[in-house]
Amino acid sequence: MTSHEDDLDLLLSLQERVLETPPASPSSPHSQSPGYLSDDGSPRRRRKADLSVFKDFVEDCLDYEPKSVERHAKPKPQSSNDIQVEKFSGLRIRKQLVSPAELSEHLSDIRFVRLPTLKNLLVGDTLYGCWATIGVLIEKGIPKTSSIGKSYSIWKIGCLDENTVSLFLFGDAYEQNSKEQVGTVFALFSCTVRKDTKGSGFSLSVAAPNQILKIGTSADYGVCKGRRKDGTACTIVVNKRQGAYCQYHKSKVSERYSTKRTELMGGNLRRAFRNPPRSEGIYMVDPLSDRTNTKKASKPVKLLSVDALKRALRGNEF
Repeated sequence: MTSHEDDLDLLLSLQERVLETPPASPSSPHSQSPGYLSDDGSPRRRRKADLSVFKDFVEDCLDYEPKSVERHAKPKPQSSNDIQVEKFSGLRIRKQLVSPAELSEHLSDIRFVRLPTLKNLLVGDTLYGCWATIGVLIEKGIPKTSSIGKSYSIWKIGCLDENTVSLFLFGDAYEQNSKEQVGTVFALFSCTVRKDTKGSGFSLSVAAPNQILKIGTSADYGVCKGRRKDGTACTIVVNKRQGAYCQYHKSKVSERYSTKRTELMGGNLRRAFRNPPRSEGIYMVDPLSDRTNTKKASKPVKLLSVDALKRALRGNEF
């Protein structure tokens, strides 16, 4: 506080040197006049400046400490590892390569068909018009060579519901996507649809690069943890959010637990609690209590001599 008062005293001591109005220009015709001129040109006497009001006003602000301005943190950009739900297919995707806005723009002017319902929309042997679908790469087939010497591959795509559709990749579509890994999510545009010759199944095929678009990686892709009868690991792809086992191994586990429950409801459980714990001491024991058949024999026991027994064994009457 003392330093602030010293500054004010120094400022007031300079009041004789501080001019109330700036001096006239040297070129002014009144530059030789003994005083300063007012706005109307009339001479005005020099008077002592009164800064007491300024001092009183400044004293109220000497102890003022400005508050630090709170800066709101900018929202962090969304990480590529964050899981997002793709609104068209309902799949959960991480490491998304195409933003939701960009994907909506791709699908804005065409019809979107979910992969499980594609079979119900087939008219004849194909699906007419511009359409699109989204699926997860479930299985990669071994690269093959066509009759004309071109490489192609057959993928299995699905929606993690243990149902898959075959996808044939030809030409540039195969060349640009041959190194993709299982679990990758793709958008497919206006694929060629062909029905299977046997059964009611169908398959898809793409040849141009603009018919297949990589979106990201499925967050729920998993492989069944069950074992087959021969001891090998099960290879069926499952949705991890719905469990670690496929439908077959889930049913086996359910049967196993239901069998155990039946055993618990049978006689074994009743026998376990037949003889409750008893305190120490001496008790009378009935030797016939544990026998299930306490009825007397209807016929008396017949005793045989040695000779009679020999004759009986030889088959003779006695």
